[in-house]
Amino acid sequence: MNSDYKVDDKWDAATKQSIKVGRQGWHSSVPPNGHANRASAENLKYNDNPLGLDTPENEIETTPEHRNLVAGDPSCAGWTRTHDDPNVAQLREKLKLTNGIRGLEVVSHTEVERAAELFHRDGFVVVADAIRPEQLARMRIAADRAIDEMLAVDPDCSVGGGAGGLPHRYSFGSSSASRHMLHVNEWVELIDMPTTTPIITAIFGSPNYIVIGGGGDIAMPGSIEYQGLHSDNTWAEPHDPSGRITMREMPVPAVTINFPMIDLTPENGPIRQIPGTQNSREPIPSLYNEPQWMKLSTLCPAPAGSAIIRDLRCWHGGTPNLSRDVRAMPNIEYFAPWFRSEAVVRSMPYDQWKSLSPHGQRISRYVMCGKDEVVIGAGYIHPKSKMREEFKTKQLAELGPDAAAEYLRRL
Repeated sequence: MNSDYKVDDKWDAATKQSIKVGRQGWHSSVPPNGHANRASAENLKYNDNPLGLDTPENEIETTPEHRNLVAGDPSCAGWTRTHDDPNVAQLREKLKLTNGIRGLEVVSHTEVERAAELFHRDGFVVVADAIRPEQLARMRIAADRAIDEMLAVDPDCSVGGGAGGLPHRYSFGSSSASRHMLHVNEWVELIDMPTTTPIITAIFGSPNYIVIGGGGDIAMPGSIEYQGLHSDNTWAEPHDPSGRITMREMPVPAVTINFPMIDLTPENGPIRQIPGTQNSREPIPSLYNEPQWMKLSTLCPAPAGSAIIRDLRCWHGGTPNLSRDVRAMPNIEYFAPWFRSEAVVRSMPYDQWKSLSPHGQRISRYVMCGKDEVVIGAGYIHPKSKMREEFKTKQLAELGPDAAAEYLRRL
């Protein structure tokens, strides 16, 4: 992606230069893990987070469902964040030789039944050629634009964000003040495609699923840390005093499709997935206790424009991007026909909703806003939650107290 990015004319020369430097990554001034006050990894045995969206806040810039990921990566303590650091070089060579799920099956978008079979078996499936070339080119530009917004205010990639708040990593969704990217045409185009809609329908066994949002994640060059394994608990566990039922025993409640913008290779930060863990009640290990094979259980090689379809309960995590390329994976998120949670928020402008097919409109009906209604936070990206909240507070004040209260009631 580095060769294609476009810097908006609204920035001055100094900001444009800082964005260019930020994209190169490998900022040696940023220490490993980014926070001196992170919890001791030795004292965190597991990464389970059944509270999900109800998790209390702490000092790490991250999303509520990921606030348990505070320890950072103990394996790179004392490293220097440079491309030629001996520890980095050694890990890069190791990843080139050993990283990736052996025998990873990548299916065609026409293999709907096989894709659904692999998904239910493993908790994920990789589908090739999900995005046609011209759409992929436009999606790359849209992703670049969002990344530039983040680098304009965080040129050394030190703030980071997303799950665990690690430096040199960002989340498109959590960095957007609206919590999603559904105000961007290119993200909306991903919702209902002939290459993915039949597979999602087969996975849920029905076309009556719903869209809950769209975002994705970025691993900048020089993200030397592993991100702890976790589930994306965009819910709280069901209340069952008998202890017989958890979300693990349910049919798949939520699916995310990630779309890599570049080919995923062993060294550029491919997502790792632990097969079959979507139904596991075993505790999720922290990085300190995670076996080595899990760190190498990554979805690579996988081509740019493919669709990585994932059960949100399946254990997964980010891996080091030791290349010189920005690794971005926009996503779209769906809930099953039977499932709802507080994660569903209205974040799609009316005009974007109208641009969708009839099926796309139907499944997006819970995230769309009314005609001429302002989507609070849309168009503002910042990795710091304080800045996002200040922007939204100003927008709400401009609506007036009654309109703002009504907006928040229906959010």
